[in-house]
Amino acid sequence: MTQTTKMTPMTQGADMRVPATLRAQLAAGYGPVRPLASPLTRTLWVVPFAVLTLVAASMTFEFRMDATRLGWAGTWGISGVQVVIGLALVAVALREAIPGRGWGRVQTAAWLTVPVLMVLGVTLSSWELSPVRLRAQWWWVGALCFAGSAVSALPGVALASILAVRAYPTRPALTGALLGFGSGLMGDAGWRLFCHFSEPGHVLAAHLGGVLASALMGAALTTRLSGAGTRRN
Repeated sequence: MTQTTKMTPMTQGADMRVPATLRAQLAAGYGPVRPLASPLTRTLWVVPFAVLTLVAASMTFEFRMDATRLGWAGTWGISGVQVVIGLALVAVALREAIPGRGWGRVQTAAWLTVPVLMVLGVTLSSWELSPVRLRAQWWWVGALCFAGSAVSALPGVALASILAVRAYPTRPALTGALLGFGSGLMGDAGWRLFCHFSEPGHVLAAHLGGVLASALMGAALTTRLSGAGTRRN
């Protein structure tokens, strides 16, 4: 009778050998990967753009004429809080970009809703303290503030999108919308220091409209970059 030896998983693994040619191919094609920094650490790259957009409009043009009525808290204070919220949304987006660390529906809805409520509250309080109407020039001032808020957000949108794509997001449109929303808030935080008009219709249509446009730009850019990266790989 011939005695057979039962192969266990351990002995099977010991008997398996990787061919030398395959080892050479793996060594040539793969290298060490630099660990991905935390979302908060990567958000720090966006801080210089946030500071620049906060001061650019008022330094380039002029400070809003009703600044004395609003006071420091109603100008720099509120804009500073808006920048912090914008940076928080960028950090939220950079976490969403990491596969397996995405936000749930309720959390995502909260991240998108709370800033809108903040803008609404600031708009109404500013209107109560300093009611400045647009009158006949509403259309071109509205177009200027819409474009100004959106364009001011572009550097932040571009950099945050590149940082997000490096994590290979599984939901690039949502990731881009979050980072675009945050960048839009940062851009508008500086633009509102220049805009002299506090009429709620103008602020919600032009300023908040520019922020929402930045969210759309972020979604489109992140999706496009993610697709380009997938094709390269």
